[in-house]
Formats: sequence, structure tokens, C-alpha cells
Amino acid sequence: MKLKLASLALLSMAACHADSIITLDVTGLPSTYQDGTYNGFATATINGIPNQLIVCDDASHVTYVPTGNMVYDFSTVGGSTPLESVRFTGGNETQNYDEAAVLVWELYEYVTGSGSQASANTITDYQYAIWNIFDSGISTTTNQAALQAAALNLVKTDGAMLVTSVYPFVDVYTPTSAYSSNQEFMQFATPEPGTLLLLAGGLLVAMAVRMRRGLRKQPAA
Repeated sequence: MKLKLASLALLSMAACHADSIITLDVTGLPSTYQDGTYNGFATATINGIPNQLIVCDDASHVTYVPTGNMVYDFSTVGGSTPLESVRFTGGNETQNYDEAAVLVWELYEYVTGSGSQASANTITDYQYAIWNIFDSGISTTTNQAALQAAALNLVKTDGAMLVTSVYPFVDVYTPTSAYSSNQEFMQFATPEPGTLLLLAGGLLVAMAVRMRRGLRKQPAA
């Protein structure tokens, strides 16, 4: 059975490697099925890390699930060498991927934010808005067109938001030539619990050092 994916990417920062080649195995379909496509979060094992969440930005290719290990190129959206190996190129390449990255970021916030659960309609609207950026032949509703327009407005007017909230966390996975019939995916990456613990530990150490320094400044009793 042919299953076309539509989903959000959430891969831990630990899976992001300097090496631009990664292995990606799509293991589970999104739970939202609407308008003849699977929309929302799909699960994948990326570089051996299971249960990652991914979204495809590519409506013109097909992915069969489960896929088994496929070889993909890794690209960042921002940074010093962005979009090195992406599928969709052209005059608006940077703007298009920026816009899609904003939509990925927003969908992540809707689905995983505090107390937030996006409806099937919302997930589908975001998916089709992402698809329409790279395939203008995709039919969109008024809601989907509005999401896309709002994302584009952010790209054009709020570069600081892109630098702080989007570029550090959104990456692109593009199939290599041996797997070129498969879809391209995007992710929104967050630190895994171990990374957060390390960050918290570093903060505690810094606070302890400051406290010790402060104690040394106290006059003797």
C-alpha cells in the first residue's frame, strides 16, 4: 500500500552531527489522516536514535512505511552554510525554507506546548501550508493560505526571531540519489533530557562558585 507521509520533525540535538550524511528509518505513520493524506507527527529512527518526530515538506514524492534505513543528507536552515543539500532550489530557496521552518516551529509549539493539543484540522492546515511552499499546485484552504502568509510575514519582518527561535533548531533531511524517490523531511530539534541536565549542572556549578566567592568577601565573625 502506498503511504504518503506528512509530518513534523523533532530530533534531539544529540542526533545532529557535523557529518552531513545520516541514516533515517521512518517507523510509524502520523496519527492524523485527513484529505487523503497522513498529516502530523510521524516517528523515525535517525542515526540510531528511535522515536524521533519528523515532518515532510515534500508532496511530490512518496515514502513507504516502514522504510528501513535510508541514507539522507543533513542541512541546516540558518547558520554559516545553510541549505547545503536541499531538494528544492531556485531564486526563493532561502525564503521558502525559512517560511517552512517557521511553520514547523509553530506546529511544534501547537502540538507540544504547555497544555496544548492541536486538532486534526490544525495539523492538516499546517501540513498543507508547508507543502504549498514547495509545490504551488497543492490546493489550499483559506486557513492554510493564512498560515503561510503569516509565516512569510515573520520571515520578512522578524529576523531576530529566526536567529534565536528557528535557525538553531530546524534542520532538513534530503534523500541521497539512491533514495531519491523518497520525501524530504524537516525537524524541530530540542535538547534531550541528558543535555538539559548537563546545562542545569553547569548553572549550579556557576552559582556555587559565586556563592563561595561571596562568602569569602564576608567579614570574619
